[in-house]
Amino acid sequence: MKALIWVLSAMLPASAQDGKREEVEAKLRNMRVTLDFKDAPIDAVIDYLREISDINIFLDGKVKDKNIVVSLKVSDLSLKSVFGLVLKPQGCDTMFRDGVLVVMTKEDVVDRTVKMQIYDCRDILYPIHDFPGVDIDLSKGGIGVTVLGQDDGGSAEVPIEELVKAHTGGRSWEENQKCVCRLTNGLLIVKNTPEVHSQVLRLLDMLRRNK
Repeated sequence: MKALIWVLSAMLPASAQDGKREEVEAKLRNMRVTLDFKDAPIDAVIDYLREISDINIFLDGKVKDKNIVVSLKVSDLSLKSVFGLVLKPQGCDTMFRDGVLVVMTKEDVVDRTVKMQIYDCRDILYPIHDFPGVDIDLSKGGIGVTVLGQDDGGSAEVPIEELVKAHTGGRSWEENQKCVCRLTNGLLIVKNTPEVHSQVLRLLDMLRRNK
C-alpha cells in the first residue's frame, strides 16, 4: 500500500504537488491535537498521526532502525509542534517529497535539501561604515572582516565567509560536509538548505545597508 502511495504521488503534476504541500503545511500549522503516549513505538505513533490528520506520512527505514520509543502527553498542541517534540530529540525531522510527508533522520533531510547558490559580493568587499562591531578590511591584499571592540582592545581579521558561517546556518557548516561557504573572486559560493540561504541573503542585505 505504501509503495502504491509513492507511485501515485510521483505521477502528480507539479501544480498539484504544490497544492498538496500547501494543504499539508496548513494542517501542520493549524490542526490541534491531544495525545497521551507511554513507551509507544514510533511506527505506532506515526500510524495514529496519519489516521487523525489524513496526511500521507511515510516512515523512513533509518528511523525505524532507531527503535524509537515515545512517551508524550500534550493537550491542544499544533501537529507541527507534536512532530517536533517526537522527532527532534531523536535526531529526526520531516520533509515533504512527492506528495508525502516523510519522516527521516535529520542528516538525510539536510542532504536532500542542500542547494548551491552564488552570491555576488563584490559591491560590499570594502570597509562598512557604521556597522556595529564589524568592519571589512581590504589591507594586506586580502578580503576580510575586522571585528572591533573586543575586550582586549584589539581586533581580529575574519574572512567574509567566516562571518557568514558565524551568523547563519547554526552548526550545519561543521556537521554536514555537503554544506559549503567559500569566496572566489568576489563571488560567495554557498551550499546549504533553503532556510540557510534565506539567512545568508538577510545578512548580506544588512551588510549592504550598513556599508
